[in-house]
Amino acid sequence: MDNKKIKNIFEDIFEFKPYQFQSNTEKILRENKYPVLVKAPTGSGKTEAVLAPFFAQFLERRFYIAPRLIYVLPMRVLVNSIAERIKKYSEKISPPISVKIQHGDIPDAPFFIDDIVITTLDQFVYGFARVSKQVGHHIDMPAGAIASSLVVFDEAHMYRDEFTFSIMRAIMEILYESKIPFVVMTATMPESLEKSLFENIDIKDKKIVGDDVVNSKLQIKICGEPLYANNEVNIDNELLRKIKKKKTLIVLNQVKRAQRVYEEIKKRLRLRENEIVLLHSRFTKKDREKHENTALSLIPHKEDGKIKIPKGVGIVVSTQVLEAGIDFSAELLLTEIAPADCLVQRAGRCARYEGEEGEMIIFPVEDEKPYEIEHLNITISWLKENQSFNIKNFNEVQKFVDVLDYKADDFEARDTLVDLYECVLYADTKPQNIQVRDSKPVTLVVVDFSIGSGRKEEDRIRKSIQRTNLRENSINIDIGVARQLFNDKILKYRLKYDAESKNWDIEEIGEIQPFNMYIIEKSNYDESLGVKNDTSYFI
Repeated sequence: MDNKKIKNIFEDIFEFKPYQFQSNTEKILRENKYPVLVKAPTGSGKTEAVLAPFFAQFLERRFYIAPRLIYVLPMRVLVNSIAERIKKYSEKISPPISVKIQHGDIPDAPFFIDDIVITTLDQFVYGFARVSKQVGHHIDMPAGAIASSLVVFDEAHMYRDEFTFSIMRAIMEILYESKIPFVVMTATMPESLEKSLFENIDIKDKKIVGDDVVNSKLQIKICGEPLYANNEVNIDNELLRKIKKKKTLIVLNQVKRAQRVYEEIKKRLRLRENEIVLLHSRFTKKDREKHENTALSLIPHKEDGKIKIPKGVGIVVSTQVLEAGIDFSAELLLTEIAPADCLVQRAGRCARYEGEEGEMIIFPVEDEKPYEIEHLNITISWLKENQSFNIKNFNEVQKFVDVLDYKADDFEARDTLVDLYECVLYADTKPQNIQVRDSKPVTLVVVDFSIGSGRKEEDRIRKSIQRTNLRENSINIDIGVARQLFNDKILKYRLKYDAESKNWDIEEIGEIQPFNMYIIEKSNYDESLGVKNDTSYFI
């Protein structure tokens, strides 16, 4: 397929002309030169750069790249939005193209054999290592499907924690040695991370760097006082008026601080639920989706390629969960100091579209968690020394994020690394220690005890559980959060499945253990705030 036809795919399917980096990506993929590293600005169309040559195969009816595409993302919340986008595109090419989601909430493609599978790194690794619990005795099928796919790792900069970084590097090296084609895409990967990831992988002549595709301006101001300190929200009346006047995004580094700021602004401005919304990781699945939709209704965003500007007051208070995945454009961004790459991602949600102008105010923090203090200090020092820095200029952004020195921790990840390499060498080996993150997850289920019946509390709880949609009312959290809630006497019961009666039962808990389900009573949860009394620093 010639360049003119590829250009037509962009215009007909994606409704815009290809940028130079997208054309370069398409050319390298068609020449079967792998792996490929694509570095381009937020919102520039990295996803489309890979989809265009992959879709072209269906039009040409020959698969010279790969018959399948596995699109790997770091977070579940990103999977659903990307999947919807890809489905819309695929229907324009050929309705029979199957696009499926594979993650804990939506396990639609455990075998990875659909045309396009959008998944998380966790599920990808479990499938590759033959430890997925959803494939029965067919443990080799996911690995076989991966071997005949084009694998795309998007938002790769988000694998910055030392443990996950080590696993990511190992997976990439195994794919490289196995001659499985893969693409790594990022907007804000520091040079230290890039060098370490590709230390044993040749990407000479296969690295594509994009240019600025949107002309917008974002003025940066650095405030001397924290937005939240000593259990008080520090927002003066002048700033409060500006927040009400502008379409505003406020990003804090901890859930508890986001909750307090949300409550304070809502109270002082006397706002309704349709004027301000809170986003973080401690909402149930159904409430999280509702809040994301509300956020889009409050802040300018694109619908069918056109910018839609909502009327009235529009304020979104969030944690880092908003750093990727939600495509909207605020006028005013208030953010706590964070590592350089995180700040760039947050800035990507302000003055995002062509010709827009915005303001970004950065606040210091009283408590640096969940980040490393040295990363915050390096970032703020660089900003103060480079006051003319244009965060909307991609070349300048690369210099900014390169101040960070992220490193892998192969020692901490050693058990998983050993199992990964052994499962490649020995087909009869079943890994026992596979995990992608250093932290261990647990699941909370919000249950309204008042809807149950019975004389004993345990009987009422059991009846309540039977009347609760467990999936829709579940929250995936770090084990550290659960332990804090247990210490505060908020968590008392564990959910366990009784195979004989085929019902869920409960038991009192003496300690919190990973990979378990625990009940949180609805009185400790609020649909607008999420989990209440959350004093942990985990995001």
